[in-house]
Amino acid sequence: MPPARLSHNSFLSLFGHSLHPSPKYHQHLFSGPHLVPAWRPIDRASFSRCFSDGTLKNAQRPHHHHLGRHFGTSRPMGENTEAPPPFPLTEVDKWVLSQTDEEFKYHEWDELRELIDTNQLHLLKRKPSDLRRYIKWTTETKAEYGNITNFLLAHRLPKAWGEPPFQPVSEIAFADPSDYRVLKNDWPYGFAPGISHIVVWSRTPIATDDTVGDMTPESRKIVADFIQRYFVDRLGPDGKDKVIWFKNWVALQSVRAVDHVHVLVRDVDPAVIEEWTEEQPWHRVEEHK
Repeated sequence: MPPARLSHNSFLSLFGHSLHPSPKYHQHLFSGPHLVPAWRPIDRASFSRCFSDGTLKNAQRPHHHHLGRHFGTSRPMGENTEAPPPFPLTEVDKWVLSQTDEEFKYHEWDELRELIDTNQLHLLKRKPSDLRRYIKWTTETKAEYGNITNFLLAHRLPKAWGEPPFQPVSEIAFADPSDYRVLKNDWPYGFAPGISHIVVWSRTPIATDDTVGDMTPESRKIVADFIQRYFVDRLGPDGKDKVIWFKNWVALQSVRAVDHVHVLVRDVDPAVIEEWTEEQPWHRVEEHK
């Protein structure tokens, strides 16, 4: 009999209790335009007993004994000379790296809605091959640009914005179209077919509270209203069922100098996504001279 596949709910029941933010939530790790918090480690004994290569079974395989190959090195035992990854790997990352793409379970829409509604953003994960490529890209990009913010300013965000701190046209986020830029995510998570990941970058700061840096009720409404008019309304009567969004708290953000919101859409015509993400005249430097 083949080993029983560990479902998402089973994973949560086994490990979800230990995947909550560490009190030192300011320790964070880069995740592209996103950030995943430095989650408290899963008990390794329980992890090894219950879960090795994505299946529940008695046989154990240390989930990180072969991680060296993911960073381009493989050393004899006792010779710890591997270059560290460009960000701390979470237990979820290590679990993903222990899998093949064939073993990986892609995020379905209903699961994504549940994770976002319950703020379990740390369980969002990339396909194993994508995570390995992302680790490599992050290492090379930081070496060339110093940090990811510099890369975004050079290649993704409007040149008309200049350097932070920015000077937005409006003090209210998303009130003026020149103050935000909609882009496809370069490094999306491992989604089921038909789901696309978009990031909305804001030149205007989005207000947060003084505790964990989550949105205030007022700023949450501002973002929700923008999502409604920019994305949902464009998709017609069924638009509400095709769009979900989230914003990481400040403690989880990789690019703190530029506020941004994540938008996930499903079964949307690629032409509509191109329309949303097209560069506009007001994003160009010459329009602001």
